Amino acid sequence: MTTADNRTAIDVDRLKQLADIMLPAAHGMPSASEVEAVDSYLDEVLGWRDDLRQPLAEALTALDPATFTMERLSALLSEDEDAYTALTTVVAACYYLSPVVRDHIGYPGQVAKTYDPFAYTEWVAEGLLDPVVERGPIWRKAPE
Repeated sequence: MTTADNRTAIDVDRLKQLADIMLPAAHGMPSASEVEAVDSYLDEVLGWRDDLRQPLAEALTALDPATFTMERLSALLSEDEDAYTALTTVVAACYYLSPVVRDHIGYPGQVAKTYDPFAYTEWVAEGLLDPVVERGPIWRKAPE
């Protein structure tokens, strides 16, 4: 899917303005526009969640950046829950995909962890699974 396809019916400029109001620079964190969240990650987010495209477009139609407040965002939740969910999900996803933001919060991204199935953890050694082991296997046979 191309960038033009991903952004169909999405007023990107309006989304960027709303994102900056929703996520301003504060407490040492950059604003959405400082990390170019929408410009950099909107296509990726909509690629994963195409179901958000239409309600996001509806949210952008319903909200005017010139008069937008967080109270207006709360009102959108009661007026159109799908539009509210789409807007807040897309803005947050775009923001937290930024490496700058992830660095600020100390999130390195997904890290592969190895697991040794033969290494017993403390709770196994303490006997927390003993009642399950003593009970033995239980299940219901699936109908044929």
